Amino acid sequence: MPTVTCPTCFEEFDVPAPYITEVPCTVDYDCEVCCRPMSIDFWEEDGEVVAQASGLAE
Repeated sequence: MPTVTCPTCFEEFDVPAPYITEVPCTVDYDCEVCCRPMSIDFWEEDGEVVAQASGLAE
């Protein structure tokens, strides 16, 4: 599972990754710590799915 950092509270947590055949993609997700909404971009890098979170206002 990829790890992301919440853009609001800066806590790290693991997120379930989509299948590699479904990336690149972007999903809406709520932080598992502070519950603030964010957007997570998933893409393939060296045969693995990686992710990066950003705030919805970014």
